[in-house]
Amino acid sequence: MMRKKVIISIIALALLVCLLVTAVACESYKASALSKVGDKNAVVESNGGLVVKQGGYLYFINGYTDYLTEKGKQNWFGKVTKGAIVRVTYNEDGTIGDDFTVVVPKSIMASSENVGFSIFGEWIYYVSPSAEEDRSGAVQTDTLQFMRTKIDGTGTQVILNWDNTSVKYKYTANALVFYDSANSKLYSKDLSVKKFKKNKPGDLIDEDVASVHFIKNETYDPKAESSVADYVLYTKNSKDSYESTNTLYISDARGSKDSKKTLIGADSYADAKYNVSVVASSVTNGKLAIYYTKTSYIGTSTSGTVQGTYAYEFQDKTFAFSAAKEVCLSPKELSSLFPLSYSEGVVKTGSNAAIYYTDGREVTSFGELSLDTLLCVKNGNFYYLNSDGKLLYYPLTKDGNAHYAYTTDEKFMTSFTGAEFFDGYFYFIQDDDYDYMSRIKLSEIDIYSGKDATVTRVAIVTAADETKMEEAEKKDDSSDK
Repeated sequence: MMRKKVIISIIALALLVCLLVTAVACESYKASALSKVGDKNAVVESNGGLVVKQGGYLYFINGYTDYLTEKGKQNWFGKVTKGAIVRVTYNEDGTIGDDFTVVVPKSIMASSENVGFSIFGEWIYYVSPSAEEDRSGAVQTDTLQFMRTKIDGTGTQVILNWDNTSVKYKYTANALVFYDSANSKLYSKDLSVKKFKKNKPGDLIDEDVASVHFIKNETYDPKAESSVADYVLYTKNSKDSYESTNTLYISDARGSKDSKKTLIGADSYADAKYNVSVVASSVTNGKLAIYYTKTSYIGTSTSGTVQGTYAYEFQDKTFAFSAAKEVCLSPKELSSLFPLSYSEGVVKTGSNAAIYYTDGREVTSFGELSLDTLLCVKNGNFYYLNSDGKLLYYPLTKDGNAHYAYTTDEKFMTSFTGAEFFDGYFYFIQDDDYDYMSRIKLSEIDIYSGKDATVTRVAIVTAADETKMEEAEKKDDSSDK
């Protein structure tokens, strides 16, 4: 009899828990599959930014919504349009269709080195601020959710919950790699599994990590072997407390033992010991090039001497380093570089812009030209943003002045994931009263044409914003009369 009472009590308790759970609404990731689906076997271009192309579709972040801090439900799956990932037909000539479709109805954002979203095969990988609320109803804005959704809009999963919205991370085809800076640990989370333990960080690549550099890998071909661009670079400080030197390592995205190698360490140089800091990297024809500063230290002194900024191209995946083959770009520390390719050189951005070469050519200086936000180098021009977020260009021949791409005053949003250049167009979140995706065609930017380059909004605009736009237009029309 006692046994029956215990069983009944357990059942009653279980029913009570169920009632409590159902009383509190939970975010659901259920969704119907889209009627038209892209090709999961197609090559992906422009991975990791605001726009990603896969096959005949262009996927893009529809706009910026801030962190939706009033209520967590604002960012519930299925309730987001502005800030969602939207898809549209993309033609070979760069024109787009009118079949705008929300694929991931979730707010996409993160403050992590201009990282946007990526597509690998049938999965879209992204990050979103937590939509969960604490007991007082405050949205837990300090929690970032790493997530994925299939390209047909179904199968959404939370890969990882992480209590740091500025975490450095990178998605690859096989793993999410991220840096826990608070605990100096570098993690890899396997993406090949069917179910994730969302509160577990994954596998430890290394600990006592001082800094991390993620190599850009914008192209993914499912038929090709993994690229060196999927590797991660990181440094560890000397274990000797009296030394200020460090070691530069490389590892694949899964942290495989046979992939972990020392690139530059205490034994790499015969003349001294150094602290190495990676500034930039590039991959050309499958070869990894790194651009780094070196600071030498003598004995137990904590005051180092800057030796300059250097470049080195590794010839294969053995990543063999020879000090005799490194190239000194400058005897000064160049803290911000924009690589073109190893043979073409790197652009020193910021104030007093210049191009440094690896083949011995003299540095090309551009006087007081400031390239704080360089977007690309095309058609013999720098294309960059000024401090107001407006697009300008300047000729590499230095025989002209900087020119605005348009005179209509549209601004690029730079506080989000930045802007990017892809397939002849500049894509950016337009910094205005609405904050939607827009684009500008590079070939239309020409001061001699006498016309402004057209800024075109590329987005699904919400009904509320459409009303605001119509009201603003009526107000402008009445003021012109």
